[in-house]
Amino acid sequence: MSRLAYYFDFASMPALALALILFGGATLPGIVLGLVAWTLAEYAIHRVLFHRLPLFKAGHDEHHAKPSGRTGVTSWHSLLVFGALFLVLPAGVLAGLALGYLAYIAAHHAVHHWRVAPGHPLYGLKIRHAMHHRGDEVNFGVVTTAWDRVFGTYRPIRSKPGQI
Repeated sequence: MSRLAYYFDFASMPALALALILFGGATLPGIVLGLVAWTLAEYAIHRVLFHRLPLFKAGHDEHHAKPSGRTGVTSWHSLLVFGALFLVLPAGVLAGLALGYLAYIAAHHAVHHWRVAPGHPLYGLKIRHAMHHRGDEVNFGVVTTAWDRVFGTYRPIRSKPGQI
């Protein structure tokens, strides 16, 4: 994956959300609904599409094999999805989805590419995600553990500081 395809969403998602807020009539309740909807979508996409469906599983398996590589959903795919959603969703919900997706890609990038020491706010997230990468079918949520807890796939941190 090219660097442009990997990083483009880091610019396009905040731009989309800002445009929807400033010019699209996005409301705070809609944004909150979109953020909550994103957390469920993130969980479902990761658990079902990336771990079960052959079309997506191969690419996700590559990510598990090379977690520090820049593999993932290309920006062209996400732009296509958000473009389609633009046709059917209210501006606030779409802005919330875009902000949720931005939080996901930023957090996921951080846990794989930043040195995060014990005590850092992202350390627990990094450990939970590392448990998932060890092959356990747990901790599918990256930004939140809420849906893992609801669906019984949450596993608490069991490693000692400094193991990652």
